[in-house]
Amino acid sequence: MVTSDSHGDSASIQNLLRQYADTVTTAVFLGDCVDDFLRFQHLYSDINFVAVAGNCDFSTSVPKERILTLGGRRILLMHGHSHNVKMSYNRLMYYSMEKEVDACLFGHTHMPAMFSHESVFFMNPGSVAIPRMSRASYGLLHLGQDGTIKGELREI
Repeated sequence: MVTSDSHGDSASIQNLLRQYADTVTTAVFLGDCVDDFLRFQHLYSDINFVAVAGNCDFSTSVPKERILTLGGRRILLMHGHSHNVKMSYNRLMYYSMEKEVDACLFGHTHMPAMFSHESVFFMNPGSVAIPRMSRASYGLLHLGQDGTIKGELREI
């Protein structure tokens, strides 16, 4: 489960965690009010919680970027503001290729997006609380045993 940009709306995060508690192994938060996400970590011991900080996460020890290895795939997690994703995905795409990752998950724009470029899978789950030009949304990432990476974007 991939979420981002809650901006104080922890109820949306909590509802998604309840909904997927028995089906997801990892819950990812891509920044902007990371505490909305991490506050539920102790309630779901079977789910691996992974988060990165966004441009609105000022006083946190959570890293701004990380590479997560799941099912043998390298997945870059970031908020996206440092790569100017509101203007273009170009810097993000080149950076992901430099990092030699299989997928890149990012937020910041509050608009869901999913695409592939040069064999790298990209997903922005949108915002669970303050969507732009869409409804509140989140993503589901599926890692096949055959190495495939697929995603779903869902509205709340």
